Amino acid sequence: MPRIPALCLLLLALGNARAELAEPVRLDTSTEEPYQVVMDGELSGLSVKVLECIFGRMQQPYRIQVTSFSRARQNVSRRLADGFFSSAPDNQVDGYAQLSAPLLIEKWYWYALDPHMLNRPVWDPRLRIGSVLGSNALTWLESRGISVTQRASRLKQLVELLHHERIDLLLADSSAMNSLVESDAKRRPLLQRFVRYSPMGVYFSRAFLDEHPDFLKAFNRQVENCAPDATPLSDGERNYLQQLVKQHLQRWAYHPDLLTALRSGAQLGNSEERIRELDRQWLRERILEEKPLIKRVQRTQPSRLLVSIARQYRPLFNELFVSDRSGQLLAMSRVTSDYWQADEEHFSVAIALSPGQVHISDIEYDGSTQSFQSKASAPLHDPKSGELLGVISLGINIEVAFGTLLP
Repeated sequence: MPRIPALCLLLLALGNARAELAEPVRLDTSTEEPYQVVMDGELSGLSVKVLECIFGRMQQPYRIQVTSFSRARQNVSRRLADGFFSSAPDNQVDGYAQLSAPLLIEKWYWYALDPHMLNRPVWDPRLRIGSVLGSNALTWLESRGISVTQRASRLKQLVELLHHERIDLLLADSSAMNSLVESDAKRRPLLQRFVRYSPMGVYFSRAFLDEHPDFLKAFNRQVENCAPDATPLSDGERNYLQQLVKQHLQRWAYHPDLLTALRSGAQLGNSEERIRELDRQWLRERILEEKPLIKRVQRTQPSRLLVSIARQYRPLFNELFVSDRSGQLLAMSRVTSDYWQADEEHFSVAIALSPGQVHISDIEYDGSTQSFQSKASAPLHDPKSGELLGVISLGINIEVAFGTLLP
């Protein structure tokens, strides 16, 4: 990692000799643990590591300057920088910059010392709310007309204000707060209330993208390869998603079109060799113009049903698909990555569950929808005979599923 002269970090340029011939992409950021952290003159953190991976795979040199978040926005608007990170969607920035696919997802909470403050309406003018100056949380609060009475340059300062009872409530990302609390474990513990999941990406100048029209597509394509590992769900979140999925499955998972197709067992006569051959064919067809196998599955009545359900509940579900008990794809709302599902964790776990149970995976990045999702899967049993028919899988958009919970 390069060293920082004064307050600036320059020339985080990676890549091979061929890449170094290209003009470096100029990015601005601010320090925020654990995403952008300066330690011993070096810049690191979760966001920085993802960017290092993306630009390395693109063989594109880049440099990062550390400044305040508000200054980073200004520099992009004035073309002094090509982009800034890590940012949540911001309507005020959309006019001069375009947001990339999300590099990671934050989890925002209200924090307070008094439990009563967590349940008061946040629009109450008597409530003293604090936020970090220029932060994503402050922009989000102000866009909703929520009055912020105290602004501080660092989260640590806000926590001090909270402990000294100069504010009643603050909004912050849980990972950033945990990093701060771990370094000061002797203080009175803060109470918290979940607010929302927020995707975080890079805002690139529209002028820069106009000059490099293929850049953003190439950048976004690499996010799937570089996104962080799965983010665990809390027990409460997992239980909520299980109940959500169960309610939906009760409504439409046993639709006559799906049951008829599953009961027919038309694909069960395929040998393992034939199944693997179909799986290889599926992978080839994904990049070819001719797609006989994919189109055959798309045109079935069960697939049309899933497309209709996905459209009805959009954007809650990224994808819906059903496979028979051998793992062969039977129906889908959009083209899946492969045909044979039996070698996937969601299938192997679900097929061993009892009727009515649902498996919920941790949060992972989904490249096809450029969003973070949790995959739910459940066994489908014949309502009449109790026989196992197959497995249904649902990609749940995390940001949409949990929405925004404001007291």
